Amino acid sequence: MTKSKSFWAAVAVLSLVAAGVSGYSIYNRLVVYFANDTLEIRSRPVPPLQDSEETDEEPATEVKPEPQPAVKESKQEPQKQKAVKTAFEYKSVAAKSVSLSGSFTKWKETKMAKREGVWRAGVYILPGNYLYHFIVDGKKTLDPGKAKTPSGESIVAVEEEGKPVNGK
Repeated sequence: MTKSKSFWAAVAVLSLVAAGVSGYSIYNRLVVYFANDTLEIRSRPVPPLQDSEETDEEPATEVKPEPQPAVKESKQEPQKQKAVKTAFEYKSVAAKSVSLSGSFTKWKETKMAKREGVWRAGVYILPGNYLYHFIVDGKKTLDPGKAKTPSGESIVAVEEEGKPVNGK
């Protein structure tokens, strides 16, 4: 039953490696949890730019208008996505206070106003997918009309103005 010193040294090294990998995994999970970063569910495809053949032909045929396309391109680049006013509703006559909390507000609570038994709030959000939940009388409550994640949050899909919202 006597094992050599090299065997016990190998067991000790493997134990240290396993402890290091476990510690690194726990550290990464805690960093994500405490950083309050938004979690993107799916990426949005970037719209294709104008055909490169057309833009290459114009400067090659005319030498003088070359600065003009550059100015037009620079005007297109600064265009940022506009925030879209997104309405949130929670129906409850009995609730005394309702707040909205989501990844779009870095999980800070936004008060909702009550009218005729319906709590409403309008929040300006950039297009994308976001996680959120309601806080009803101090308790976390999911939106019954929206899709849910395995982590226990509701999902809202915000599209650019004039485009339909995908999903529920």
